[in-house]
Amino acid sequence: AVVSTQSTGLRDADVFSKSDPLVTIFDVYNNELGRTECVDNELNPVFKETITLDYDPLEEQELIFKVWDIDDYNNDITKADFLGEMQCTLEHLVDCANFSKPLRYEGADFGKIFIKTEKLAQPQKGGKKAKKGKKGTEK
Repeated sequence: AVVSTQSTGLRDADVFSKSDPLVTIFDVYNNELGRTECVDNELNPVFKETITLDYDPLEEQELIFKVWDIDDYNNDITKADFLGEMQCTLEHLVDCANFSKPLRYEGADFGKIFIKTEKLAQPQKGGKKAKKGKKGTEK
């Protein structure tokens, strides 16, 4: 499945400019499955880079989308400000094709993420796959 994202109404975490957002996708074991490019000075970014994920309709693949305000030129999320997150399954994204949900930050909604998902005609090797299982369990 090919995933593209955009966001609106992001929290402004910078003092002298607007946030520089980047989206990451994680599985429930905190493995990073992909990321977009960083968009400079934008609270309503449309990300050009897509992320390809292996999709298996027989497995529940839980995904966590996290949005960051990047503060360095290496796109290092360990040095970034967290802007919010959203969790859902890849199956749900594929079924909906176009999906949106508020981003959660410290228990409140801050902005919204929009996700467009296209199912590939044939599975491609090289895409990342979320490990199946329940959140909080080790695999």
